[in-house]
Amino acid sequence: MLQRIQSVYLFVGAALLGIAFFFPILSFTDNNQIFIEVFLKGIRDYSSPAVGLSNNILLGVQLVTAAIVILSLWCIFQYKNRKLQLKLIRFLIGLLLIDIALVFFQLGSSIGKATGTEANFNHAPVYLMLASLVLFVLAFRGVRSDEEKVRAADRLR
Repeated sequence: MLQRIQSVYLFVGAALLGIAFFFPILSFTDNNQIFIEVFLKGIRDYSSPAVGLSNNILLGVQLVTAAIVILSLWCIFQYKNRKLQLKLIRFLIGLLLIDIALVFFQLGSSIGKATGTEANFNHAPVYLMLASLVLFVLAFRGVRSDEEKVRAADRLR
């Protein structure tokens, strides 16, 4: 049953994380001028003497985000096995929390120490990650309510 609302939640959550690859997650400014923008796909360095940050620092966040997108799309097609779907969604929520923590604590602090400035997290992908988290929680609640309805119907038989 691909038309269930939790399938829509999972798909939209995966799509939001996919969109997050194309916008800057955080930026670093000096004198109100952006000199480093960090995307999920790479780092843009606009500073005159380049800071020399490697894209390898993003590898953990990239892998976790890609795993979340792939697993959430795979989870949509596990609608016949609701118990597995519940476990997968719980795992996706945990992975997304890890992803958010990596962005805020690992990327923000390590690049901030390298540049000597504070990170600006006020960008769309941060909000897209939080919206995906809410959508995954809603999908979990929907699958759990379906499972409860099936168990109640089995008791009546």
